[in-house]
Order: sequence, then structure tokens, then C-alpha cells
Amino acid sequence: PSPIDMVGMMDDASASSMASAIASQSASSSSIGGGGGGGGMMDDFMGPGSSTAMSQKNPGVTIAEERSADATLASYSAFAVSDNYLYDDDDDEMPLGYLRNDPSLWEGEDPTLEEEDAELNRQLDELEREMKGDGVDGSSPFFDPTLSDEPWDRYGQSKKEDGDGEEGEGDGTSVFHKELERKMKMVSQSAKEFTLDYDDEHPEEAQAEAAREEEEYVKSLSSIGITSPRLENAAVNPKAQAYFHRPTDERQGFDTMWASAIDSPCTKNLYGIFSNYGIQFADNFDDWDEGDEEDGFRSIEDIVSYKARKVFEVTGLPCVASRTSFEAEPIRPEDMDKTPDDGERGPGVDARGKKKTKQNQKNPRVVTGYRFNNIGKHVDHIVQTLLPFSEPTRVTRFRSCVCFYDGELELFEYGELDCDLYFSGSMRTFIPMSSAINSMLKSLELALDLQYQKWLQKVVEGSNATAGGKGLNEASIKLRDRVLKEAKVLPNDIIDVSSFMDAYVDVDLMDQCGRELSERFASVKPSKILTIATTGLVIAIPMAKYLQVPLVYARKQRSVVMADTFDAGYNSKTIGQDQQLLVSKDHIDEEDRVLIIDDFLSSGSSQEALLRIISEAGATAVGVGVLLEKEYEAGRVSLSGYGLPVESVVRVASVKDGVIRLVEEDGYDNM
Repeated sequence: PSPIDMVGMMDDASASSMASAIASQSASSSSIGGGGGGGGMMDDFMGPGSSTAMSQKNPGVTIAEERSADATLASYSAFAVSDNYLYDDDDDEMPLGYLRNDPSLWEGEDPTLEEEDAELNRQLDELEREMKGDGVDGSSPFFDPTLSDEPWDRYGQSKKEDGDGEEGEGDGTSVFHKELERKMKMVSQSAKEFTLDYDDEHPEEAQAEAAREEEEYVKSLSSIGITSPRLENAAVNPKAQAYFHRPTDERQGFDTMWASAIDSPCTKNLYGIFSNYGIQFADNFDDWDEGDEEDGFRSIEDIVSYKARKVFEVTGLPCVASRTSFEAEPIRPEDMDKTPDDGERGPGVDARGKKKTKQNQKNPRVVTGYRFNNIGKHVDHIVQTLLPFSEPTRVTRFRSCVCFYDGELELFEYGELDCDLYFSGSMRTFIPMSSAINSMLKSLELALDLQYQKWLQKVVEGSNATAGGKGLNEASIKLRDRVLKEAKVLPNDIIDVSSFMDAYVDVDLMDQCGRELSERFASVKPSKILTIATTGLVIAIPMAKYLQVPLVYARKQRSVVMADTFDAGYNSKTIGQDQQLLVSKDHIDEEDRVLIIDDFLSSGSSQEALLRIISEAGATAVGVGVLLEKEYEAGRVSLSGYGLPVESVVRVASVKDGVIRLVEEDGYDNM
């Protein structure tokens, strides 16, 4: 088995057992050989006399610990590199491939011309076999119709079967297999290169050159041997295509179906980010089995491109795939005379009070660096084995590559984390993966013109059409009518609307007004709505429903459940001077984009109080929306300094002599 295959065999119990076995063998050798010190087996590892030298050089570590560490590192000797220093002052000037698992860094001398020709012929032969359909002919070991239990096997079982059969069954070839054969041929077709540097004077020649490069690249990928049993199942399962091309869940705002091939723990991050852009993922293929030993030395770009292309080939869906590499740098020459953890306990003394070993006395397998093009148990094995013999600050690097491929466009984005050996481990992969996924989203926003929450605009427009087909003024017309017919003017120019939006609420009218205001504020992308209890809730609740964001309301009195709050004072004509608004600190975060919603805009005092609370929380205010605006008061003017959009459904021009006069909006004169 390859070193990667041996990872599963080398858990902690195995390492301990190996150490015990070596110690037992050493004792046996000592009794037979007359006091050899158990060096026979260790000498096989490192050369004559090495075990005796190690025991003399490492008085703070037992022989069993030394041998266990050496046995573990020996299983990864194929991935050892001596010059992969990860943190130099001139990192920016290093060759781009230096940190990308470039095989030339560890494969020795460049291949001869004859070797290159032989390798090319081998790849061409393998590509030809692949193009003829070998391995995807219905006899895959990964597909047994009686045992297969994948999502596509269960998809559509509740639907009534047609009974007419698929087109093409008469000649023994199903529509699915014809489509699969067509898609498999796409691997030999050149994908259009996403580049803007074509020669303007010779565009056809430049495109032809790009096509040749793409074809050569596809041929180079054909030698990769990694496989996904689930993908192999899908390739020959006649039910799979219906599952992959099922309708998107429009109720959740999805309008596009993709597939993915990333590690399962990272799918929530990927799915959550892209769901805001209407992308639904049909399935994730994360069960990739390593191929031959050569695959362990391919670049992560090659591996991730191969995965994305294979998933696209089988599913016909755009694919996002990932691969993460791990590197541990060698002990630096300038650190060779140091003893790990020289500090408060004194030079060369570890936590157990034992003397530790200088770096220049270390096992060469400890001193060297390591590079892997995937993440697994071997990462934790290497880290735990090197840690007792290394400085805690020895640098390790996690580098994630995410690839998008849709048959025409191929994009790569990266995330990188440099981590001290003391804190290193396979779980650190989440950090560079998150960075790479976010970078990919930004690139695809430009390349594919992805729109944030595009579904929301469609929902609002569709709701308006269903409401009566009168466009955006439907709610405004109804609210204007109710204000003119039922509202009353009280002393101090207070407008009484308690018959339809206060003590007695017309929920249908509030729902329509909430829908209209939601459309106006959809472009500012709020993450929360903030209002004042209780009158502001009549419009804030339907808006929160249409914008699909949480609703937070400010209380006017402290509740027993409000331990820590933001607070701000304001004045009100209806309830009096020196009032206070309180919002729990748990409800607004620094990352929030907050939309303020209320029933009235009069002096603007209450809205300013909410803006102060948002500012104190460190969040961002994105707008102010109200049902009724008293244009004859200074509310809009007082809010103008904040630079926020202010929207109202109906504007009141005056209440002179107890008569309510409304502002004539554009378009009403034509009705």
C-alpha cells in the first residue's frame, strides 16, 4: 500500500503496538547477539549504530518513544521534502509553483525526452480507453440495482409511473445512456478559456492556441486515478439523471441547480453562501478514493480540476470542487543548535523535567519537511509525531484550492493558513476552505453575473401582480383611501388611525403595505428589521415575512428578561417627553444591516433614538420606512444627515382646520 493508504493502519494504538514489538524484538536481539542494545531493527531503519546513537542523544525520551516516532515518520518518507521553508522574507518573490506541490521539487532530475514521450503515449492510450467508455458501461462494481440506495434511487418513487417507457428503449439504448455518451465525449472537447488577453489582431489563432492548451491539459488529467464510488454509481444508474435535473425549490428562492465535490464538513458553508444567490446543490460527492501512488504527488489544482470535470461529466451540472494540501517545514539551519522549549524551566528541560535534545541531534526524519496534497489522519499523525521533537513555532501550511467548472468556464480560487505546529491539526482546514469559498463567490459574481437575493425581487413582483395587477401603487391607494375616510385629527395635530392600524388592525391592508415597502428596500439587503413596540409591529411583521429577515423590537419599559441592553431617549407627542427605548444586546450584532420600520414619521425623534442604538451596537443602518409620514413636520429633515433612504407609503401634507390633506404622488392625476 501507498503511504497514504497506511494512514488508517497507523493510529495511536498501532504506533504503540509497533513500539512494543520493536522493543520486544530489540530485547530478543540483545540476548542473542550478546548486548547489542536492541539496535538491529533500528539499524535497519537508519543505518548501522543509529539506535545506539539515538539513545545517547535523546536522554529525555525513551527508546520506545524514539522508535515509535521513527516508525511513524518512515511510513511517510515518500512525502518528505528538505527545502519547503514556508515563512521567508522573500516569499513574494518565490516561484508560484513553490507552494503548489510542484512535483519537480521532489521528483529529482527532469525526465528525459524518451521518458516524456513514453508518459505521453501512456496518457493518450488511457484517454482513448476512457473515450470508448471503459468503466462506464453498466457493469460498474459500484452499481447493483438491488443494493443501490442513493438519493437518485429514491427520487420520484411517490410519483405515478408513466408506463410508456423511455424513448429509445426499442433499440436497447435508453435516453439516459445516449445522453451520458454525449457528455463523456465532452472531455475531449476544449473548454473555452476564461481570459481577456486574446490577441486583438489574431483572435482566431489565439483561440485555437487556447483550445490546444485545453486539450493538452485534459490529456494530462487522464492519468489521475482517484474515484468516487457514488459518482460511479450515478454514472450507470438510470434514475440518477432525473434526480440531478429535478426542479429547483423555488419556494426557498432557488432557480439554479449545481453539484459539488468538497469535504462534507464544509458543505454548510458552501451551500449557505451560494443559497443567497439562488444556487441549489443537487448533491455532494465527497467519497473520493485515492488512486495510485502518483496521485499523491499531483498538484492540488490538477486533482480539484479532475474532480470538478468528472462530476460535470456525469451530472451535467456546474460543479464546485475542492482540495487542501498540508506542508510542514523542515527545521531551519539557524535553529539546529537550539533546544526546543528553552524557557522558564531552564535550557533544554521539558514539562516533565527531562532534558531535551538539541535540533542538530535529531533524527533526519524529524528535521526534514513534509508535503501532502490532501488532508486526512496522516496530518494529525505527522503533527503529533513531530511535536515532541520540534519547536512549537515550527510552521505548517494549509492551502485550499476551490475549482468551478461548467463545461465552458473553469475558475480556481485559494485560501491559505500558516499555523504553528503546536496548534496545527486537520481541523484547521476549515479556515482556508472558508476563505477559498468566499473568494470563489466573489469571482463568480463577476463571471456569471450572480445577483444577491434575486428571488426576493421576483417574489415581491409576483405578489404585486397577484394582488390585483395594479403595480406598486395598490397598497398606497388603499391606505390613502382609509386615511381620508376613517382617520381623525386630534389636538396637537395628532392623527388617529386606531380604526385600521392601531387598536383595530386591518391585517390584509398591513400585509399589502408591508409587501410594497419590502420591494423598495430589497436592494439595500437588510439582515434585520428594528421597530418600536407595539404600533410599529403592525407593519414590521409583514415586512420581515417578505424580506425573510428576523424582527427586533425596542421596548419602552425594561422587562425582567432584559439583563443587558442598548438604550436611547426620545420625545413623543402621543406618550410624552423623556421616553426611553431599550433593545437587548443579544439581538443586534456588528455584522447586521438594520432596517428601521415604524408606523409614523413625525419629528423623527424615535427614529433617531433607534439609529443611536444601531450605532452603539456597531451595526449598519440601511434605511427608514414608515406607513404614514407627516410632511408638515421636520422628521425627514432631521434624518437627512444620516444619508439613509427614507420611504413612506402615504405622505400627509397638512391637517389644517382638522382636515387631512395628502401629498399627490406622481401618477395619481392619471387615475
